[in-house]
Amino acid sequence: MAELVSCKTCSKQVSKTAPTCPHCGENAPGLHIKCPNCSSMNISSGQKGFGLGKAALGAVLLGPVGLLGGMLGRKRIELICQACGHKWKPDPKELF
Repeated sequence: MAELVSCKTCSKQVSKTAPTCPHCGENAPGLHIKCPNCSSMNISSGQKGFGLGKAALGAVLLGPVGLLGGMLGRKRIELICQACGHKWKPDPKELF
């Protein structure tokens, strides 16, 4: 059975892995991620894309093959605090 936690919006008990709260409709009600910088829970996520800086440096050092350096780390998830702008890589234990 799934672990029960309090919904971050209505504080009623929900499954930690529930996609929405059955009581208030909050998305990911059991996901309690706080900004390590300011403790805000107003967090957005995104994936890193092609790194132009890494590609340029790779091209200078290794020529055309170095352009592939811009692809390094392109699918990593990054969390961004909407309150203070702090960016960090999530700990897998935070997510599930």
